[in-house]
Amino acid sequence: MTSKKTEKLLKIAATQDIREGQSVKFEIARKDRKTEAFVIKKNGKYYSYLNLCRHWSVGLDFDDNDFFSEDKAWLVCKNHGAIYEPVTGICEGGPCGGAALYRVPVIEKEGILYADVPRIDWGEV
Repeated sequence: MTSKKTEKLLKIAATQDIREGQSVKFEIARKDRKTEAFVIKKNGKYYSYLNLCRHWSVGLDFDDNDFFSEDKAWLVCKNHGAIYEPVTGICEGGPCGGAALYRVPVIEKEGILYADVPRIDWGEV
């Protein structure tokens, strides 16, 4: 029997499938629409955000699942050149004016990453 708490978690991927400096995209279904998100591994930890630039609500990655700068130091919006700090999601340069990406809380259980959907701060999205 599945607990109610587990039912609210969205399976993203096995932790072994996400290497340092890589990302995995996934979709979160809402009542009114589906929203794309991504999870990254940085410094051995996992961070997840909605795939929406804070300058203008478009995907950061040009649909190629590549969110990092060449040196893997930053998350980059390929549409506008905004750069975000991977651990905090805060915009550090470009047209996003210091706004942070919308965080998707993640939980790791038995080698699987889950999005804690009820705890997502959807902001104005």
